[in-house]
Amino acid sequence: MLIFTFRSSSVTVFFGFFLAMLTIVGGVSSSFAQNAWGGKRPTRVEVAEIYTRVLADLADVQGRVIEGPSYTVTATTDAITNIGAVRLGDLVTTGDVIATQDSAKLDLQLKKVRAKLLETEFRLADSEAELQAEKELLGVYKAQAALLAGKAKRAEGLVANDALAVDAAEMAINTSMTANISLLTRQSSIARIKAQQKIYRVEIDQVKAEITKLLADIKATKLRAEVDGQVTFIADYRRGFAREGEVVAKITDLNSFEIEAEIPAKYIPLLESSKMVSAHSLDGYQINVSPRVSLPVHNLRSATRTVRFSVNGKLPFVLQADNAVVVIQVPTASPKPLVIVPKDAVLPVTGGHLVYLAEGDRAKRHIIQIGAAVKDGFIVQKGLSPGQKVVVRGNEQLSDGKKIQTGKPNAGKRNGQAKSKSVQ
Repeated sequence: MLIFTFRSSSVTVFFGFFLAMLTIVGGVSSSFAQNAWGGKRPTRVEVAEIYTRVLADLADVQGRVIEGPSYTVTATTDAITNIGAVRLGDLVTTGDVIATQDSAKLDLQLKKVRAKLLETEFRLADSEAELQAEKELLGVYKAQAALLAGKAKRAEGLVANDALAVDAAEMAINTSMTANISLLTRQSSIARIKAQQKIYRVEIDQVKAEITKLLADIKATKLRAEVDGQVTFIADYRRGFAREGEVVAKITDLNSFEIEAEIPAKYIPLLESSKMVSAHSLDGYQINVSPRVSLPVHNLRSATRTVRFSVNGKLPFVLQADNAVVVIQVPTASPKPLVIVPKDAVLPVTGGHLVYLAEGDRAKRHIIQIGAAVKDGFIVQKGLSPGQKVVVRGNEQLSDGKKIQTGKPNAGKRNGQAKSKSVQ
């Protein structure tokens, strides 16, 4: 009985010890297990070769986005104005109706002007009829004056031959002169009528021009957007009174943004010789910009000048805001061959950056010093030479001296694991 009890207690102690060991083993990390069973298995990685590219040394200069000139939508007359469904921030296209003004006064004025045009046309038609009558009378007066002039001439001949009394001859001459005066009166009347007709025609042209303007003003009471862009200001009413020239809305052309930066004066000549330079937002959006103008403003304290850059292509939406920060890569030296390392090979560490060199079947941890970012890589200031091979895929799983196998890493594992942001 005593022996049985002792054995039972021993069994109990044994199983208790066994369970404790299982608990300890269960707490061992997965990395320990991997080292225990598969630590010698090589990590599959992808490598790339370090190369050189002819570039200029670059320096990052912070600039800001400058909004281009706004296009204002203004009231064309003093009238009640109704703003449509457009709201602040909406995107509009050329010709979209922003607001509509009451055109009742303009319509009434148009009726008055058209009535004036009709009246002037009637006067012109009347003067044309009068002119035709005067021309016919002028023909009669010309014939009469010619007849009387002949009589007066014959009377003068008869008086010279003592065949007619002098008084009779003088009367014939006087009658001829009176006919000539009547003839001149008709000619003067015709000239006056023609001059009046010119005045009528000028008045008609003026009235027609006024009608054209009124029609344009009536059409302009529909206030439309003149450019494609975004509404950055709109009056704070849906229906209200607006005076002529009052701003109802402002539209910003999203393609008119520029970038302004204070560039060190010593880099200006190099920048002016560059047709295009790279830039990026703080979030990493890459853009290309071209120096447009260097403003004649020199900052004595910072030894910089203000430079405006044009954006090549469309500015990303995230940067379409006044004062948005843009980092511009400004050339600081003439172009020369520079060592470039692929971006995917670079891992940040405390106080710098590192890469893993592929040396045979081993990965070698290597500290480097990088400069400005370029397309698909970074400029290497120190630590790498052309021809060296660096790990660009699978480097987040590496350690110094770890065995590697070149080739594309397992896609499932690479997609399932987030790449490490830093290496301790």
